[in-house]
Amino acid sequence: MKHSKLKLYVCLLLSFVLSLPIFLIAGCGNDSKKTEFHDAVVESQTKLDIVADTIYRAWYDLVYKDKYSSSVDLALATARLACAEELTFIEENDEKIKSLYKEVRDSDLKDEIKAVMSAYGDYYEFVVNVSGSFKPYSANKETYKKVLAAALKDLEMEL
Repeated sequence: MKHSKLKLYVCLLLSFVLSLPIFLIAGCGNDSKKTEFHDAVVESQTKLDIVADTIYRAWYDLVYKDKYSSSVDLALATARLACAEELTFIEENDEKIKSLYKEVRDSDLKDEIKAVMSAYGDYYEFVVNVSGSFKPYSANKETYKKVLAAALKDLEMEL
């Protein structure tokens, strides 16, 4: 009798120990997706910063240094050409970000995730679909960067 109780306890302990990794993996699946979402946005943010700064420099050179034959289109095209690799990455990573967002948007961190996605979307549109004139671009560039960085930091603190 004593021997069978010991066997029972050993079997229970063994089944618990063997099933623990399964529960941990299943329970952390959503957390890993949230981390993947965070990391994908951070990667795009890095590239968006490069493109935004390159566009700013080209536009600045146009306005204050009379470069690009007074053509905004030429200045922006030159900046885009200089950042072709970054823009390609941004476009491709945008699909990944949207897909991951669909998976994590209703999680326990939905407020932080939605704040990141909103800030990312605004910054993405600002950089990829440049419009307006130099003065508002110059005034808003750092604001978009800071809003996205703050949202990412808030999410990171919760992960």
